[in-house]
Formats: sequence, structure tokens, C-alpha cells
Amino acid sequence: MQLRRILKSAPQDLWLDTVRRTKGPEHDGLVYWMLSQTECDFAIAVHAFYRSDPAQYLDNPRPLPQRPGSSDLFALVLLNWDTGSYRTHRLQVDSSDAEPRIIARVRQKVMAHPQGALPFKIPQRFLEPAGGAPIKVPPHLLPNEAPHLWSLFAELGLDVDAAPPGFARKKAWVKSLFKKFRKSRT
Repeated sequence: MQLRRILKSAPQDLWLDTVRRTKGPEHDGLVYWMLSQTECDFAIAVHAFYRSDPAQYLDNPRPLPQRPGSSDLFALVLLNWDTGSYRTHRLQVDSSDAEPRIIARVRQKVMAHPQGALPFKIPQRFLEPAGGAPIKVPPHLLPNEAPHLWSLFAELGLDVDAAPPGFARKKAWVKSLFKKFRKSRT
């Protein structure tokens, strides 16, 4: 809840940075919450769409649930798109959000199905996610640099540096330098 409160008043750049730090199904609830917000950027929806492995839904097509849960990110993205969500596309979709190889594979699978044969429609914009600007998270909101965010992200199991920002991280960095130096001398 604390992270949701922070994100609610933060720029979408931090949202995309946060979704990129999620690791798996244990963070689907957070991603579901982001996708359910009216201000959610298109790049976040694309990340969630490809994170849900759309190829499996194209290999075994079935109707989408009317009320998708946090484990149904694929359905949530498509249903929300149909109702007008994700029309803000300010942020750039990066290869970490959707690998070009995976996009091409999904595009091929969509073309393999005749028009109207699928029980859902994948918007063309998801198959060609272009445009937007690279993210620019303000320094005071970078989880690896802001101690209050680092501890929250680390506690939630999001991908952050192993050591907290400040003196502890500098100390760990110096220790790693000494280890490298000792290895190079032997």
C-alpha cells in the first residue's frame, strides 16, 4: 500500500521503472494495480502484455474472463484497451519491455489465425509498439539512490542494488575492489 501511495503521485517514468524491477508472479498484484489506473501509460501496458506470454494464448485461444484477476494480466490489458485505457503513450517501449524477437513471434502467430478466428483481438499497436521518449526518473525518486525508496523496494523483493544507498554501498564497493585486486595479484 505504501508503494501504491508513492506511485499514485509519482510520474509515469517511475511506474515504468518499477514494473521493470518486478520479478515474477509475486508482483502481479502490483502490475495489476498499475494497469487498472486511468493514468497508466501505454509502455507499461505493453510491458505487462509481453510479460504475460501472449504466444501461449495464441497457441491455445480461449475467451477472455469478464473480470480478470491479478494472474490474468493478458486479459486485463486487452479488456482495458477495448474500454479506452492506455491511450497516453509518452514513454518509450524498450527491448526490456518487449523483445523484438518475441514481438515478431507474436505477430506471426496472429497472422496465422484468419481474421475474426480468435476469441479476442490484439491491437496492432501492441504488435508494433513504437514512439515515446526514454524514461527520466528524477534523482530523488531513483530506488537505487533514495534510501526511503530503496528499503521499500528491497522489502517488496523488487530488483534493486544489494546494498542500501549511502555509506553501506560505498563500503561494499570498496570491499569488492579489494577482492578484485587480491584476485589479480594471485
